[in-house]
Amino acid sequence: MTKFQIGVLTVWIVFTLSAFGYFTKGRLVDFDESNKLAGIEYQELSGYFTRYTHQENKIGRNTILHFSTPSCDCQNFSEKHIQDLNKLADVNNFIVKNVVVKQHNVIPSTPSVALIDESGKVVYFGPYGQGLACSKTTGYAQTMLNNYLKGYNANIVVKEAKGCYCNV
Repeated sequence: MTKFQIGVLTVWIVFTLSAFGYFTKGRLVDFDESNKLAGIEYQELSGYFTRYTHQENKIGRNTILHFSTPSCDCQNFSEKHIQDLNKLADVNNFIVKNVVVKQHNVIPSTPSVALIDESGKVVYFGPYGQGLACSKTTGYAQTMLNNYLKGYNANIVVKEAKGCYCNV
């Protein structure tokens, strides 16, 4: 290889890596960019979600709340997470609700999910996953649901994550 070819190859690699960094950085946003969840723990969050789960809590049913916003392109990346959660929920007699929000005092971003136990307490609230395109391999929600079904309940509210989210 000549010096010229090595130079062209080096410039091409630097340009490609720079372009990749530039475009991915813009897609990775903080889940709670505006700190809506600052100081809020699962007990208080459970109170915010009772308007969505009031009937289910009366009859003692576990609930999954899928939060989305209109025209959020990031929702496409969560479809596999949503399908997997819904399959698991169906087998385990959960009620599944889809909630469209345009603005909210507590929900910082969508797509997001809340797992609510039969007494109305938040088992998990946060994004489906994190990282570029919130890939299937970083699925927080499914891990939390699996743990809950095995008898572990950590009452987790995820406040810090970076991924493809639309701020509410």
